[in-house]
Amino acid sequence: MTARDLIERHVTALVDRIKTDPQLSGVVFEGEVTGNPQRYVNVWHDTGFFRAMSYVDEHQDVDVTFTIHSVGSDRWQATWVDGRVLAALNDVVLQVPGRRCFKLQPAGTQPVALDDTVQPAVFLAVRRFILHSVPAREP
Repeated sequence: MTARDLIERHVTALVDRIKTDPQLSGVVFEGEVTGNPQRYVNVWHDTGFFRAMSYVDEHQDVDVTFTIHSVGSDRWQATWVDGRVLAALNDVVLQVPGRRCFKLQPAGTQPVALDDTVQPAVFLAVRRFILHSVPAREP
């Protein structure tokens, strides 16, 4: 498995978890937003941080940092979306095939703010989480 495949498995697990919320299931995107939704979630992630945790480099821990934008056409929609995202991800252990994951770790937030760099302007809240995983132990 390539590093890209491994990271994509982590991304899929997080995105799928947010999509379990029926109010958000059709408006969760990874990068490019399609259509013209009034409110949505946009998930961004880094390329992962890998480190060997044994002297012989047998096992690799992986950390993926997610930056999640909760977007709405007004401040209250962005706040509502952010609350739904937090409810979906707070105190959660995701399932990634071949990995043992730890609880998502909050890694900072930004308050709801106006983004007028896009037209029409939108409001967004930013929330970060770190997903840490290690190889699953084989039975």
